[in-house]
Amino acid sequence: MSDKQQILNLLHGNRIPEARKLCATLCARNGTDAEAWFLLAGICAQLGELDEVVRCCRQVVAIEPGNVGAWYNLGVALQSRGKSGEAAGSYRRLLEIQPRHAMALANLALALRELGQRDEAMECCARAIALQPDLAEAHNTRGLLFRDRGASDNAIQCFQRAFTLRPGYAEACFNMGLCYLSGNDSGRAETCFRDAIRINPGYAEAHRGLGGVLAASQRPDEAVLSFRRAIELRPQWAEVHAELAGILISQRKWDEGISHYRHAVRIKPEFGEAHNNLGNALLDRDQGPRYGEEAVDCFRQALRWIPEAPQIHLNLAAALCDLGRDREAQASYRRVLELKPRDPLATAALANLLERVGDFDSAMGLVQPLIDTGHDEVQLVLSHAALLRHQNRREEAIALLEHALERPMEDKHRVDAHFALGRLHDETGNYHQAFHHYHEGNALDAKEFDEPADRRGFDALIAAFSPERINRRPRASNRSRLPVFIVGMPRSGTSLVEQILASHPLVHGAGELTAIFDISSELPSVLGTTLSYPQCLDQCTCQGLDRVAMRHLDYLSRLGGGAARVTDKMPHNFMALGLIDLLFPGARVIHCMRDPVDNCLSIYFQRFNDFHGYARDLGSLGRHYGQYRRLMAHWKSVLRIPVMDLQYESLVEDQEAVSRSMVEFCGLEWDERCLHFYESRRFVTTASYDQVRRPIYRKSVARWKRYERHLEPLLRALQD
Repeated sequence: MSDKQQILNLLHGNRIPEARKLCATLCARNGTDAEAWFLLAGICAQLGELDEVVRCCRQVVAIEPGNVGAWYNLGVALQSRGKSGEAAGSYRRLLEIQPRHAMALANLALALRELGQRDEAMECCARAIALQPDLAEAHNTRGLLFRDRGASDNAIQCFQRAFTLRPGYAEACFNMGLCYLSGNDSGRAETCFRDAIRINPGYAEAHRGLGGVLAASQRPDEAVLSFRRAIELRPQWAEVHAELAGILISQRKWDEGISHYRHAVRIKPEFGEAHNNLGNALLDRDQGPRYGEEAVDCFRQALRWIPEAPQIHLNLAAALCDLGRDREAQASYRRVLELKPRDPLATAALANLLERVGDFDSAMGLVQPLIDTGHDEVQLVLSHAALLRHQNRREEAIALLEHALERPMEDKHRVDAHFALGRLHDETGNYHQAFHHYHEGNALDAKEFDEPADRRGFDALIAAFSPERINRRPRASNRSRLPVFIVGMPRSGTSLVEQILASHPLVHGAGELTAIFDISSELPSVLGTTLSYPQCLDQCTCQGLDRVAMRHLDYLSRLGGGAARVTDKMPHNFMALGLIDLLFPGARVIHCMRDPVDNCLSIYFQRFNDFHGYARDLGSLGRHYGQYRRLMAHWKSVLRIPVMDLQYESLVEDQEAVSRSMVEFCGLEWDERCLHFYESRRFVTTASYDQVRRPIYRKSVARWKRYERHLEPLLRALQD
């Protein structure tokens, strides 16, 4: 039996790898055997070894320049490798030998389309169809060319003709779906994509197309399934990872969505849009230095590939603001204005930043020219009103905002306008009108708040940190005094306390860090348990706690840059004091307290994010405050770390005495700069940025009495 017959027998027996090995040996032994090389090319094609197909076909045509099959297979292999120019050359050579080869003409048309030579491509399609009217591939390529021209109706006719000629032609069905999609006929597009998948379940592009239609049709769960299937078929498809990530993020599935964005940029580092979207997802997931730093890196990566995208510069600027890097943020905002001079949104954003750092004249210099030329974008109006307030032109600001509210605007901006009006009316002594606007803003911004779940959460914490459980758990071995936690309800004076301490040369004010909550969510995986936090703490070990604690202390050291103390003023760390007690036995906690009614009223008068769902209703707010007091009373009975209770009213009454006490509590020598905290150039990112730029004032004490007639739901809830 000859070698070639033996190869054919192996192929008939589906023993393809053995056939390949024997055929390769034959080619090596007789390098001028064109038939052997052609046979090896066919075997390599079955194995998907396209580079080998190209090599073998080149050997064939070098030996037999007139071998039509080799030229054709070479063109197909090159086309599959994305080498359209070389593929076109192969088809042209074939057509010199056999001008009436319809399939070669159809493939040449497709290659020419990829090269942008669409007129010649259309001519090739016409010639192919004239030679072979039932050639579905030629009709399909002609449809693609019509679609490129924007002639969707003609394109659909071509795809329908191709599909009629070959009912199993999934690609024509898919292309028809794309045409319907571009014409906003999502129903027909969905049908076409589903038909293409029915014909070819492994058609990754059709699964992606279907996912896009489903996402646009507000069917996210189905879209997720389609995109997942596309990724199963093509795991390295960066664009689909990004599309899937976008849906998952919209469903608030942060970790999974962020993971897919990271896959996308790992697969395709030049994917600027995915870098940008990853940055936005990180910020949407959480505001804080940990994710903020990564978000900044993402936006900078995006700008490497899309350097003149104003929106990405805006995103970068916002992320830098959140991190307190105001100078870099200003540079990014100014870059936006270089790309889009006098852009109202960028102008308003930069003006807001300048207002935060106290540069009111520069801010007004940006805003006023646009206002004078008739710009009335709501963000610009809000910025202008804030600056008028600093010029003691509050009545003008009120008139400006009330006029703005008469126009249509998005609810989020309407909420901002109501809160701004509330503040202005409060400062002018019109308390009834002020409360009206705060109430309207909260009502517009209200989300469902699950009070029973809130109560159960506090119950779970108290149970998880019972004296018995605390006493039998290990503690981390470090005794670092680097961390200082400033806790309490929001608006209880935490920003003021941090600003006073951060004015000390040995203290770095890190702002509101999310790290402790991140640690609590990651702790189960660190401990290797399926129990969630806080139940997982019963399985903790000293080694595990040491590992987690040292990672956070290293993070604080980097933030502090050599400071002896780093403050974390995340108010709601009051919920994590049991965990802090386990991780940082040497830490200090300053618990900020304030008159409960004043505290709650100040929360109600401040727009908070969805984490603070309790803040939009006075009754819910009072009951949540009651849960906070219940938990703090529990901590006082079980905690081992030092906790200093600091009353806001006492600080206002005797700033120096209280300031000295808290500096001493942190283990530091007194420094007079702490009395002049308002002179610090430190950038404050929280809502109290305006207050900490001024000396301590007393008008916030007993403020609630001005609003007493509106506060019955709050007073009743606090009393209960």
